[in-house]
Amino acid sequence: MSREFIALALRGGAVGAVHIRAGGVAERLGWPLSDAQALRANLRRFSGLPVVVHDIASFRAVSGWADSGQGTLWVDTRTLAWAVWPEELDSTLAHLVGRIPYMPSDEAAGWAEATARLLVRLLDDAGSAPPAAQDMIAMLLPDRGWIGAPAAPSPSRERRVAVRSVGEAFAMLTASGTLAHRRAQVAYAEAAAEAFGGGGIYLLEAGPGTGKTIGYLVPLLLALGESDGRAVVATRTRALQEQLWRRDLPLLCEEMGVDLECALLKGRENYLCLRQLEEVRHRLLPREILAPLLAWAAQTDTGDLDGLAGLRSDPVGREVIRGLPDLSYRCGGRACLFWDRCPSRRAREMARAARLVVVNHALLGADLASGGAILGPYDLLVVDEAHALPEALRDALSDALSPAVIPRLLGELRRGQAGLLAAWAGPAAVGRAAEAWEQVAAAHRQFWADASAALPRDIGRYGPADVGRLLPAGRLLGQTLEGLAETIGELAPNLSEDAAVQARGLGSEMRRMAGLVECLLRPEREDTVFWYVRDPRGLTLTASPLDVGDRLRAALWPDLVGGVLTSATLSVGDDGCALARDLGLDSPPPFRAWPSPFPYDRVGAFVLRYLPHPDDPAFPEALASTLRRVLADVPRRALALFTSRRLLEATAGHLVGTPHLVQRRDGEREGLLARFRHSPPPVVLLGLDTLWEGIDLPGEQLELLVVARLPFPVPGDPLIQAQAERMANRGENPFQQLFIPRAVLRLRQGVGRLVRTPTDRGAVLLADPRIATRPYGDAFLRTLPVHAQWMDGPDQLIVALNDLFR
Repeated sequence: MSREFIALALRGGAVGAVHIRAGGVAERLGWPLSDAQALRANLRRFSGLPVVVHDIASFRAVSGWADSGQGTLWVDTRTLAWAVWPEELDSTLAHLVGRIPYMPSDEAAGWAEATARLLVRLLDDAGSAPPAAQDMIAMLLPDRGWIGAPAAPSPSRERRVAVRSVGEAFAMLTASGTLAHRRAQVAYAEAAAEAFGGGGIYLLEAGPGTGKTIGYLVPLLLALGESDGRAVVATRTRALQEQLWRRDLPLLCEEMGVDLECALLKGRENYLCLRQLEEVRHRLLPREILAPLLAWAAQTDTGDLDGLAGLRSDPVGREVIRGLPDLSYRCGGRACLFWDRCPSRRAREMARAARLVVVNHALLGADLASGGAILGPYDLLVVDEAHALPEALRDALSDALSPAVIPRLLGELRRGQAGLLAAWAGPAAVGRAAEAWEQVAAAHRQFWADASAALPRDIGRYGPADVGRLLPAGRLLGQTLEGLAETIGELAPNLSEDAAVQARGLGSEMRRMAGLVECLLRPEREDTVFWYVRDPRGLTLTASPLDVGDRLRAALWPDLVGGVLTSATLSVGDDGCALARDLGLDSPPPFRAWPSPFPYDRVGAFVLRYLPHPDDPAFPEALASTLRRVLADVPRRALALFTSRRLLEATAGHLVGTPHLVQRRDGEREGLLARFRHSPPPVVLLGLDTLWEGIDLPGEQLELLVVARLPFPVPGDPLIQAQAERMANRGENPFQQLFIPRAVLRLRQGVGRLVRTPTDRGAVLLADPRIATRPYGDAFLRTLPVHAQWMDGPDQLIVALNDLFR
């Protein structure tokens, strides 16, 4: 079917339009945005043709065009991208046209043509979707006939002959053009092969550009090919997990001729509950939310909710997705109508049967907490970004309760006149359950009111004396939870099998909550840190293990034949001994390190020793003054890393007039990074903890990195306090053996954001003058990839930066 339409775009105070007919541009138009009459006149001129824009809501808000009931058929390429490319996190036009690829001219009509080209590409790709998904995509189009024909299948590649050694594998991968030869990568892989061959646990540190992912996957696949064992690869984040699963692992299996059953597994709550989806299907939702959701559901093989990245960027979409996860207490088990197709059940079964399972740190910790019930036994382990493993395992082995947890359970049972209670029982039974429900709700409110009064600080540890006054409210909350669980249990015999299983699941979860309340109010175990933190959502009580090494020493390391703990930052000049100690590896394991192969001849490091001490009230304004001056004279994209929100916000307050983005205020990590990449320089992004590592901004995306303050652990952190006290009791020096190593490691991670490719250039600005004035400054300077220069004023800094970027 021929597609004829008008595409519109806004750019630089102008409206651009292209008329697409017979597959080509029939006409290009442009007029000032302020000329509303021109917009109306041109739309009347092309009356009857569909109008295509990217993000209708924004277009209407900026242009002031509200359609006025004229019946224009609008097509939104942003919404269409959510349906056709649901995994795309960045749904801005500037990003999506990169998939065409097409480089529009900077005029408005050029971006209108980019919108048109994007539409055509989306329609062509929609042709390969299953019919049920196409039905949903068609809801967003003037005619189903706009959807393209299915793409021709890709020709099958000749299967390669399996290789048998690391050297043979890399020779083949290099000869085929898959990899460039990197001596350090081969040496890294040979060290990993030693570990997998029964050598125990190795610590392998590899700087950016070494190629550690391929470096450990090649020998791991070879080791599994020579045995009947199982392996687990744990990445730090789900994003890295996806990258390994979708790109690196399939490539190597194909190139190396490996036929191995592999599986990807995430936490249960990351998977779609089909019963919840069925409920959403019948809700009155906007078409632009429901159609992309159902299109994704019709074509997903896994039900992994991370595949809805685009839809999650919309507030309404995000709220809908929040109700879709598979939660254990919602599950009807085998009685559920969707049991055979349940995504989380299928994912767990596939993982238990697979020879190689790709997980993240959190799931590795959850498996440890469950006694191995999730993953089953395995022989080989790789932990990528292993420097973060102690914290991830501590989180997984912690018990926590916040004010939002129990209301979520109560909301499952009763939401106004709706909820499971209304669906399950007659009026009399509902009345008894509703009364028990009200008792829990009242006890819950009283408990958190008392907790807030008893624990008044923002963060701290607590002991028996601190929570003594909470015990009556805690006992009452536990009793009412037990009572509601019992009442729900009495309903179960009269329910359908599916509903009865669900009722028992909710009752079990309420009893678990009652036990958790009791545990958190008995802070008596010496091996556990009981602590609380207050944030805008309220107070959270947590019980965390003081030492995760004890658990690993008993339950993980003895069962492994071999393993690799790897990262670009494992060591602080101690061959990884601090990390090994944290992880319960008693005798220091073999440690090997390969520096980054990237040249650093176009990188400079500068210590701004003219700035005041970071605790000085004048510091935020002084730092902001330097940032303003630098960005005015050396216009680049800059990332400023902070250790506290208070300092970040104080600095941002002095950046008026300088283009800047602030984490949380202007968005969270991925969305914020997308805005940063598309912002023309000069611009500075002010970020906190999650931007210190795990982000990739190569080339001109980042050329200035500012470290506002040395990243020492916060002394008031309850876990840090407890660890420092334990070290002091042993006669050790917490500052030298805990605070400095943690800060040095963190600085290495932050500085590593600057150089991501061999051609990158840029400057590291260290704004904390303590590097120059305190004895421990040398420990930080030694970790920098280049020699640091002392700066005694902003004029000297500007001269040095201009010389660097010349």
